[in-house]
Amino acid sequence: MYPTSRSIVNIFMVVALLTLAPIGVAVILLYRTLASRQNGEVAMDQSLVLAPGKYRPMERLLQEEDFRFLSSQPGFSARLGRRFRSQRRRVFRAYLRSLSMDFGRVSKACQILVIHAAEDRGDLAKGIIRQRALFALGILAVEGRLLLHAAGVGNVDVRGLVESLETMQAQIQVLLTPPQAAMARL
Repeated sequence: MYPTSRSIVNIFMVVALLTLAPIGVAVILLYRTLASRQNGEVAMDQSLVLAPGKYRPMERLLQEEDFRFLSSQPGFSARLGRRFRSQRRRVFRAYLRSLSMDFGRVSKACQILVIHAAEDRGDLAKGIIRQRALFALGILAVEGRLLLHAAGVGNVDVRGLVESLETMQAQIQVLLTPPQAAMARL
């Protein structure tokens, strides 16, 4: 029994589709990668200007005073308290993701400015590496404290992370200051 011309055409169509599908996926992934690089350039410009108080609400989100006040109100239940704590942690984690992304943008901007600086800025390069390490450790510590907070133990403090971001922004300002203006300030 020999295959008919129609079944041979069907086999060729299946083989062609199986061959072209990975190529199509590769083209889509390449497009997304290139599109995200363009967004990264915009993020570089945005990383130079961040509102200093943007993350201050994080410091209050998980404080015990709000939970104590809620528990003293009529109609409070343990279920309501757990839900309130859970929602606050969810908002806190959204802030934490945003803080981490902003830190990454500012850190990248610092790195690029150090690389393209007219003079050797090894001191700032070391500072950037140090701030990145401190920030990464700070994120791990905050995540650990969030787990403890979910169990009803302890507080979560993010002041160190916010200060790391502010330090990186200050380093950008140092890098953007022309050498003549920096000398005039002394």
